[in-house]
Amino acid sequence: ISGAVTGSVYTASPAGLTINSATGAITPSTSTAGSYTITYTVAAAGGCGQVIAQTVVDITAQPTTTISYPASPFCNTITATQSVTQTGATNGIFTSTPAGLIIDQISGEVRPSLSDAGVYTVTYTIPAINGCSSVFSTATVQITDQPSATFTYPSSGAYCTTAGTQSPTISGTTGGAFSSTAGLSITSAGLITPSTSSPGTYTVSYTLGASGGCIADVSTSQVVITGSP
Repeated sequence: ISGAVTGSVYTASPAGLTINSATGAITPSTSTAGSYTITYTVAAAGGCGQVIAQTVVDITAQPTTTISYPASPFCNTITATQSVTQTGATNGIFTSTPAGLIIDQISGEVRPSLSDAGVYTVTYTIPAINGCSSVFSTATVQITDQPSATFTYPSSGAYCTTAGTQSPTISGTTGGAFSSTAGLSITSAGLITPSTSSPGTYTVSYTLGASGGCIADVSTSQVVITGSP
């Protein structure tokens, strides 16, 4: 207000706005969000009547938001969309880095089966509005490849009890464990010792445990131990 008169008073309604009654200066950081009518009153004096001027001030709360993907990690065999858990302000945009995650920019839903395996940072951005700066919230999403593997033994898995130790060749995901039906001497690494095994036909299994949201994977092969004549 120009031409302020000594003794004039500033008031605001409703309550909640921090305002200096003498100067009219307001403090948004200590005010409650809302719309206020500020009244500047000059008392009657010198034969002149009271003068009133008004204006409106809006105080906007700085938006806040959080996001999370509590079901992450997701296996890339999942075809259904996976939702985000969100609190606080809405109307933001979802993005992710690095490239490779298929995500809906509006809903934040991700599609594991269409995404590349990897770890991604999802950012939810609410743009600057009404004098408030933009707001960011981030969450981590992991997409995991479904483990799978096959294995073979030399000589098609047929050995005499006089044969030496036999090692498997693994194609695919490593880190699993070998096991067999009873009677075959085999280590968890898949090493077979025919000399300490009983003659017979065995089913050897290679198991990759469930992890990263993916189910376990099991591959099998037969091994035949023949007694020395």
